[in-house]
Amino acid sequence: MISFFVHKGKRVKKTILLVLTVIFLSSTPVVPIKQAEACTICVACCSCSSTILSADTSLWISDWLAINTFIFTTFDVNHVIWWDLVFWQTQLLPAMMLMAEQLTAVGMQQLAIIGGFLDAKEQLETQRLFQQLHAKAHKDYHPSIGMCEFGSRIKSMAATDRKSEISALALSQRMEDRLFGSTNTTAAGGQHTDIRNRIQQYRTKFCDPRDNNNALGLLCTPAPPDLERYNSDIDYGGTLAFPWTVGMDLSDNALNNEEEEILALANNLYAVDVFFRPDPENLQNTHDGKLKGNQQGYMKMRSVAAQVSVAQNSFNALASMKASGTPGSYAFLEAYLLELGVPAAEIAGYLGTNPSYFAQMEILTKKAYQDPKFFMNLYDTPANVERKGAAIQAIGLIQKFDMFKSYLRTEASLSILLELAVQELQREIEDIIRTQDVSAKRG
Repeated sequence: MISFFVHKGKRVKKTILLVLTVIFLSSTPVVPIKQAEACTICVACCSCSSTILSADTSLWISDWLAINTFIFTTFDVNHVIWWDLVFWQTQLLPAMMLMAEQLTAVGMQQLAIIGGFLDAKEQLETQRLFQQLHAKAHKDYHPSIGMCEFGSRIKSMAATDRKSEISALALSQRMEDRLFGSTNTTAAGGQHTDIRNRIQQYRTKFCDPRDNNNALGLLCTPAPPDLERYNSDIDYGGTLAFPWTVGMDLSDNALNNEEEEILALANNLYAVDVFFRPDPENLQNTHDGKLKGNQQGYMKMRSVAAQVSVAQNSFNALASMKASGTPGSYAFLEAYLLELGVPAAEIAGYLGTNPSYFAQMEILTKKAYQDPKFFMNLYDTPANVERKGAAIQAIGLIQKFDMFKSYLRTEASLSILLELAVQELQREIEDIIRTQDVSAKRG
């Protein structure tokens, strides 16, 4: 800034000198009156004229030099020195430095204030965001009693389902053992042994003396003491269809009344007459490798057993679904039925000691939505409502998978019925083919 003012002064000085020079060179020299008159008088006198002109010229040149010297001296010495040393160094420069310092300080103070406002704005927005997220998390992750009820009621679902599959497998294996007269079965000795054992079981446990117009008094001697078990071996509705849970647990070695009734019902529904036991010697292989008549009959017997097993598979599946499950969810299911208004004394008749897979699914897919509190609890946070919807969809998938397995069993049963329907036609065609072959050989 100092160099700026110095150069500025030099430019001003040069401009002033240029203007003065032009004025002096372009103006007419100032001649005194006496000298002018003398020149007028002595016009012819050349010496006089040259003397006067030289005197005038030297006069204005000396004036010009004096003025120029005065201007240069005054400007360079006084003005420049005063401007630089007095005004600039002592007055203007310190004042401008103080002004710049003050402006810088004020500017920094203003920036600090603006920065404080920005920091406060960001801090408040961050705090508000944290509060919003905290409120949202508290709202979304607040535990819901209705959601917990789903988890409580489905607590032992997987274990019970696996246990029902084992029961279905055991029933199927027991049916095959009975048909083929395996050891430790009622039909181990053949058809007569099976019928005799079943009649004895009926007389002592299921016989009702009042049936057939009170004509079964002699057969039911003595009468079975448990009246609730009368005709349980043929009562499909009371024995299997109506109860939610049947006290059947084929995973232990104990035989209870419910298991005995289910097995007796299966004997009366499927394979009422078992096969005669073929002589083992007649089933031995021949040397030529051809099948004998007894061997062909045994193969047909196995084919019929396979068809009967397909038919009984639906019964086994339903009985296993209602078999006793695991005790994990009994307390929660009992409490739920109490809320629905079921008397406490009747709950055990529905659920049994250990609720079956069928009983758990009955509550999860039907009874759970008959309680008005379920719909009242839907007035909840959106997140909990979505969780309940996901739980309901999961239960729906379980139910659809059960329906899918039922469709597979129905398809298998229909295929067996179709095979039996065309079996007679197939035999007729085979007889025609044999007749034609015999006629061709004779011809």
